[in-house]
Amino acid sequence: MPRLFLVIPCRDEADRIVAGLETLARQTQGVQLKVFLADNGSTDDMAAVVAGLQGKFPFAVEHARLASRPDKGLAIHRAWRSYAAGCNLLGYCDADMAVAPEAIQRAIDVIAANQADVVVGDRWHPLSVVEGRSLARAFLSCILSFAWRILPRAGLRDPGCGFKIVSAAAFRSVDFPDDLGGFAFGARVVAKLRRAGFRVAAIPVRWTAGPRTRVSALAAAADYAAAWIRLWRFWR
Repeated sequence: MPRLFLVIPCRDEADRIVAGLETLARQTQGVQLKVFLADNGSTDDMAAVVAGLQGKFPFAVEHARLASRPDKGLAIHRAWRSYAAGCNLLGYCDADMAVAPEAIQRAIDVIAANQADVVVGDRWHPLSVVEGRSLARAFLSCILSFAWRILPRAGLRDPGCGFKIVSAAAFRSVDFPDDLGGFAFGARVVAKLRRAGFRVAAIPVRWTAGPRTRVSALAAAADYAAAWIRLWRFWR
């Protein structure tokens, strides 16, 4: 039976993680799920908040500080490598549940039916619903999508979507650098898995912009640009 190890990268998310987990619980009934809160550089009382959550959800919730600096990709990577025992699927999503968690069951079904080894959320899918995205973010997303569509064998047109699920066996069969992280972590993993011969499927999602973002658009753009150049130069 598929069991998903779902990582939620957290940096100063104590004020909204409970609401996010409540949404996750409502929309993933029946899913075999283990949730891991991967702390990266928090300065709030996340540990105390998590300690009070035990037994309140139908899934296990674990928490650990996996990066001392703000690096969501590195925190996800370390969690996947070290804490996913007993799970045959690895995934991540954002703490604000910008991508509606209802997509999780659909992603699991695709992999369970042997239709793909990797499933990614795709806000450019014709059946996706995108709400509340500003013109500036839409413009940046459009540029990012164009760049990755022309990247040979990348298998992505929405690399910035914070929802990806991969077969644990596929992930463990490919060599990734120990320090792989950054905003583009997920996109680099998907590209390398596809270039190793694994199948990637994109599914529609419902994405809603949160009331605030803690991501620097310039820092994220720079990280994706560096990842794009690296993939173009070395993995063509």
